[in-house]
Amino acid sequence: MKLIKVEAEGFKSFADKISLSFDGGVAGIVGPNGSGKSNINDAIKWVLGEQSSKALRGDTMEDVIFSGSKTEKPMNKCSVTLTFDNSDGEVSIPHKIFTISRVLERGKGNNTYYINDQIARFKDIRDIAFESGISKSSLAIISQGTVSDIAQATPEQRRGIIEDAAGTSKYKSKKIEAQRKLEKTTETLDKVNTVVEELEKQLKPLEKQSEKAQIYIAKSKELKEVEVGLLVHDLLHYKERVEILKNEIDGFQETKEDLEQKIQINEQKLGDNLDYKKQLDDEVIELTKDLDLVNEKLHSLEIQFKNEEMKREMIISGQISSASQDRISAIKKELESLSSQISFSEKWKEETSQDLANKRREIEKIEMQIAELRMRENSSKTKLMKARSKLDVLNDYKESKSNLFKGTKTVLDNGSLFKGKMHGTVADLIQIPEKYIAAMDSILQNAVQHIVVDDSEIAVKIIEFLKANDGGRATFIPLSSISVKDIKTEYLVKIKTQPGFIGIASDLVTSDKKFETLVNFLLGNVIVVEDIKVANEISHLVDKKYLVVSLDGDLIRPGGIMTGGTKQTSNILGVDNQIEQIKNIIPQLEEIVMLANQDITKLESLKGEKQSFIDQITIEFVKNNEKLISIKEKFSSLKVEYESNSNEKFDEKNVQSLDTELNETRSKKSILSATIKSKKDKLEKLINDINQIQSSKKEFEKSLRLIIESFSDKATEKTKADFYINDATKRLSEHYQMTFDSAREQYKLEIPLEEARHIVSTLKTEISELGNVNLDAIEMYQEIKERHDGIYKDKVELEEAKRIINEAIAEMDKIIITRINETMDLVNEEFNNVFREMFGGGEARIFLLDPNDPLESGIDIKAQPPGKSIQNLKLFSGGEKALIAISLLFAIIKAKPLPLCILDEVEAALDEANVVRFAEFLQKLKKDTQFIVITHRHGTMSRVDHLFGATMQKRGVTSFFSVELAKAKELVDSFVE
Repeated sequence: MKLIKVEAEGFKSFADKISLSFDGGVAGIVGPNGSGKSNINDAIKWVLGEQSSKALRGDTMEDVIFSGSKTEKPMNKCSVTLTFDNSDGEVSIPHKIFTISRVLERGKGNNTYYINDQIARFKDIRDIAFESGISKSSLAIISQGTVSDIAQATPEQRRGIIEDAAGTSKYKSKKIEAQRKLEKTTETLDKVNTVVEELEKQLKPLEKQSEKAQIYIAKSKELKEVEVGLLVHDLLHYKERVEILKNEIDGFQETKEDLEQKIQINEQKLGDNLDYKKQLDDEVIELTKDLDLVNEKLHSLEIQFKNEEMKREMIISGQISSASQDRISAIKKELESLSSQISFSEKWKEETSQDLANKRREIEKIEMQIAELRMRENSSKTKLMKARSKLDVLNDYKESKSNLFKGTKTVLDNGSLFKGKMHGTVADLIQIPEKYIAAMDSILQNAVQHIVVDDSEIAVKIIEFLKANDGGRATFIPLSSISVKDIKTEYLVKIKTQPGFIGIASDLVTSDKKFETLVNFLLGNVIVVEDIKVANEISHLVDKKYLVVSLDGDLIRPGGIMTGGTKQTSNILGVDNQIEQIKNIIPQLEEIVMLANQDITKLESLKGEKQSFIDQITIEFVKNNEKLISIKEKFSSLKVEYESNSNEKFDEKNVQSLDTELNETRSKKSILSATIKSKKDKLEKLINDINQIQSSKKEFEKSLRLIIESFSDKATEKTKADFYINDATKRLSEHYQMTFDSAREQYKLEIPLEEARHIVSTLKTEISELGNVNLDAIEMYQEIKERHDGIYKDKVELEEAKRIINEAIAEMDKIIITRINETMDLVNEEFNNVFREMFGGGEARIFLLDPNDPLESGIDIKAQPPGKSIQNLKLFSGGEKALIAISLLFAIIKAKPLPLCILDEVEAALDEANVVRFAEFLQKLKKDTQFIVITHRHGTMSRVDHLFGATMQKRGVTSFFSVELAKAKELVDSFVE
């Protein structure tokens, strides 16, 4: 391989581009001191990868860029390119001609390397230098300093020269690199071993935990397949049974309430009737006493008047003999008596008729009162039935949530999954007075079903749950995401003074303190007024910027859109209020029914008593009529007889009543008897009623006991069923993250029921026996196992790499030792010859200080010029040291030829005779080595094949020109030393 061209621009003093072409042999570069001829040496070293700025005679690497002169400006970039002929294929680049370049830009600090104008790595350039033997650290670039270094070097430093000659630098560099790799590999391997040991400590317990977790998962999966189907089956059964029991219990409840009411009514009736019976008993006793007195008086009067009447009848009938006048007198007295009786009877008849009419009117009034009470009772019963029915519906809404959207109901039914972060619906969290429900219902609308949660993260989890179970849709209000809404102060000041203004909606409701922001978010900017007319006026006052609502629920939205008319309130808001109100109303209605029934019973008793009295008096009335007819017939007969016998008219008007007291006593008896009879009839009926009521009460109480027993059994059964439903639903929700509907769609029990129960019980026991299970252990074990396996693989690879590196180092040691030994043998043979030729005799050789350590042993020189016995090189003169060093260099080059060798004033210390020997020896070596000699010695210049002159035509800027050998003498003479 030969260097055929050097090109440089901007490098040191090469402000103008220079280009030197070579054709092999020995080329000389000459020029005065300071002309920049040695910069060629620096340029070649730099492009071959020199990294030390001091080696290039600078402080920083940017010092190699032309820094300017009085006539030239500084440059911002420098570049050097070497062109090589690789026809002999010494370098493995697949080109006969190739270039290597290096470029540096000021301020960027980055060197860029090129091979054949393609960007390359520093390593690529270094490999070419090592491969060709012209690396910057080899014998290919030798300066005067290098020569003196050889003479004064330590044995260890001289070893480096032999290593360069032996070509072991590449192997040593690779060995050092391998040793670094070995050190890093060993260090890494130690760390890896530590990690592997630590991971193995973790793996053992994790493996057991992972196995347990996998068993748990497998058994849980098996359990799920059976248990979910079983839960669905049982839930369907218990839900159906609960529905039947609920209907039966609802019927029982109605029957129970009806029986309890009937028992209560009967108890009330029984009490009233017993009180009434006692009252009647007391009245009958008193009346009987009065009747006894009347009978006693009547008996006395009747005896008195009976005797007189019998005497008159006997006189009249002739049973007693009497004078005619006496008989007429007896007839007259009888007529007077009959007339008195007729008069009293007709008067009694008239008075009694009036009394009966009054009593009948009283009965009519009582019947009207009874009818009114029955209407009130029936109306209250109807209201009571409706109230109980509505209460059942509201309780059903509250219990089953059937009035909610599917999604909202699903979330609330599975609320235990999100306990603590899900608070319920807006309707659950805000308390609204009854009078504002219509207004708030219009404002909130579907928002009453929005679900209030802590933050958006829990809302996302709930939505994912709904999607996974096809549970419908729901809307969520995250408390962390909302802010208070309000009405500007200037508008508030305006509307507060307006007639019909009621308040801001948020101020009209109540809630727990932690939901105040929610209330203000929903209602803080809503104005509540009395009616739509006021709403319209206030909407204009606030420039139609806020929602205004009337108590009836009419709305005027921002912008002026109006909604109004009749509207039913939703069955969501105020459900608890409605339930409470109905619960308060029901006892009031029951009391009205009870009191009405009580009053009806009393009035019917009174009516019965009056009717009985009428019936008795009517009998007496009939008797009186019959008696009156008989008396009148008798009176007419006696009157005719009297008038025919006495020849005078009977004047009824002047008749004086002789037995008024008797008639009055008889009348009093009649009234008393009728009254007592009516009361006794009522007592008899009352006793029958009391017996009937007691009998009915006993039957009702018996039925109630049976109902309660049956109700209790069914209620207990329903409670158990409800508990199971809640427990099973909770199991589905919390353990399997499923709703009942979702589970029913996905799972069906395919095996017999009892077998399923046995499997579930067995699996639950087996899972329980597993104890604490760390489900994360599977993933943790897998992760650590993968990490362990990966690192263990790295460990194996590192161990293999370490083995390979050690083998490589051992192999390189063998190569280095072999090459060093071979090179020393060859160099020693040539060194002695060159030394003898240079010194005109004598002997010289190199040797290892420690033959037992050929890898590290230093190399020393033994030289003995003719006629001298000096052993220590330090004792030689400077010229002799230089000549010894040059002899060694030439011996090395002769023994191990280099493709290129640059010699920078290495012969400067030689005398003229030895300079000539130096130059002539170059000619002997040029066959195998191309030489570029930087010199100012005549003996050298006159013996080169081609000569280049360095000059500074422009101050500070180097330029080159080719010099003919014939003019070299004149050129040398003109140099100013």
